[in-house]
Amino acid sequence: MKVPFYDAWESASERQRRRLIKERLSAYLRQARRLPFYADRLARFRPGCEHPLAEVPVLTPDASRALLPPRSRRLLARGAAGWTVFQSGGTTGAPKTSLFSHEEMEALCLPNARGYHAVGLRRGDRVANLFAAGGLYMSFLHVHRALEAFGCVNFPFSNHAAPESVRNCARLFGINCLTGVASVALNCLREMEKLDLRGVRIEKFFYSAEHLYDADKTELRERFGVRRVATHGYGTVDTWYLGYQCAACPTGVFHAHDDQVFLEVWDEDGRRPCSPGQAGMLYATVWSRRLTPLVRYRVGDRARWLGARCSCGRTTPLFELLGRGDDVLRIGFDSIDYRYVQDCVGRVRGLLGSVQMQKERETGRDRLVVRAETRAPAPARRALAAALSRELLSRRPTLRDGVEQKAVWPVRVELLDQGGLPRNPRTGKLIRVKDDR
Repeated sequence: MKVPFYDAWESASERQRRRLIKERLSAYLRQARRLPFYADRLARFRPGCEHPLAEVPVLTPDASRALLPPRSRRLLARGAAGWTVFQSGGTTGAPKTSLFSHEEMEALCLPNARGYHAVGLRRGDRVANLFAAGGLYMSFLHVHRALEAFGCVNFPFSNHAAPESVRNCARLFGINCLTGVASVALNCLREMEKLDLRGVRIEKFFYSAEHLYDADKTELRERFGVRRVATHGYGTVDTWYLGYQCAACPTGVFHAHDDQVFLEVWDEDGRRPCSPGQAGMLYATVWSRRLTPLVRYRVGDRARWLGARCSCGRTTPLFELLGRGDDVLRIGFDSIDYRYVQDCVGRVRGLLGSVQMQKERETGRDRLVVRAETRAPAPARRALAAALSRELLSRRPTLRDGVEQKAVWPVRVELLDQGGLPRNPRTGKLIRVKDDR
């Protein structure tokens, strides 16, 4: 019987996995040490240890930017010729510039195809590509190439496509799948509904770049009849694809692309590795990046290893992504993370999954402001706002006590029409966290 996975790596034994990872890591670091920047940094690489990079310094995003063109060539492989230049969307600060060789761009087809296959894409599917194009953004280009290589019918719309155009082509050609930045693709579907979805049936919705939380997934299934909702890949323009979901993965849980990258999870201070179940910061050594070698790159996301085998049968290890390290607001004595706010929104029926949280500081006291989109009529919104405020306080005794003791201001909930929250003008991503400081 044919193995239901995209390639043999997904069912490799633990023994095979350990041997090949060790070989690939050692070979990659031998190449990286040819750069003067890494010569001393990698002197404490210990290939025989359980944590072979434990004594190697961490490479931060700010440090890497200072080492890359146009500021420097210290992180650029010797003899490098042509490359493609990308920038991140800049939603968490200044945009980050990344360079990919043409060979590296082609190699992205493997993790892309593996992820799409795992979440249920098949060659007979007709896919609208709504990823961000232009402005040095990366996703549209490599997803377009991956869909070609996968062999499905590909409609390269981009995030700039008019919903009417997508709706019309969906009717004419039987498009059954949308793929794109999560909030962009969902908003496109909402706008298509306003135009009339008769003759359109979207069965699959594959996203990346953002989480889709339970409120969004419920909307896709109940309002639009979508049967499969998942992310085909998690990664960053700084690194590579780091993980992918399968049909059995809940929100935020991924299989590691551990044949592409060496992933570590360390505590916030970088002093000790995290055991399965412990949350920490994610580091990536990306042996697929040869043009600009990245060793122990601090991705900026929090994660934890789950330590359990997935029910799908894949042997690639599971980790849970817990959000950006900066997706946490300190409100008084409590640390409120975006996922908690999203969970609360998901408990209030009538609210959409587009949510923003903000910290305000007034006369020496903090205030948590939560903004959510809704399709509910104006008369119903006061009750919805009150219900969300109760949810936000009900499971956070530290926040609740702070409000009651007047150490922090009461939570303020603001409800907006669908599409009312600000988006990044380049990518369409929702601006999810703001801090007045």
